Amino acid sequence: MIKIISFVDSFKHYSEPIKEFQKRLWKEIELVKLKPIKNWNIIEKETDVLLDLLNKEKWFKIVLNPNWKNLTTEEFYDLIEDKKQNYKNIIFVIWWANWIDYKKIKHVIDYELNFWKMIMPHILIILVLIEQIYRIWMIKKGTAYHK
Repeated sequence: MIKIISFVDSFKHYSEPIKEFQKRLWKEIELVKLKPIKNWNIIEKETDVLLDLLNKEKWFKIVLNPNWKNLTTEEFYDLIEDKKQNYKNIIFVIWWANWIDYKKIKHVIDYELNFWKMIMPHILIILVLIEQIYRIWMIKKGTAYHK
């Protein structure tokens, strides 16, 4: 299973395509919406919430970091397939509007990934990530979807 974690109020702008890919992936994917904190010390409090969650999970943890390396779809497929050999489950953490105290969570992160250098809404990144997960799922099944 793959879990995607993000601090987000809703997916309203992209809810239909997100729901469509969730339906296609069936039980392969879970979206975890963490409620954004709306007071002082946002970065500290949201980092603590995230750290608590990540410490509980024994999964392979990937942070989408805008300053890290890009992969092609095929390289992304290879990464996921390789990690599934040793980990039953994978978690993706989407950086959000308020960012995080990366120094506090770095020790629990296994890999950092970037889709591209352009800045965009994190909800759109969630949609792109789900589509790429679906694409690698189709590669594994040998379908022509990814071509």
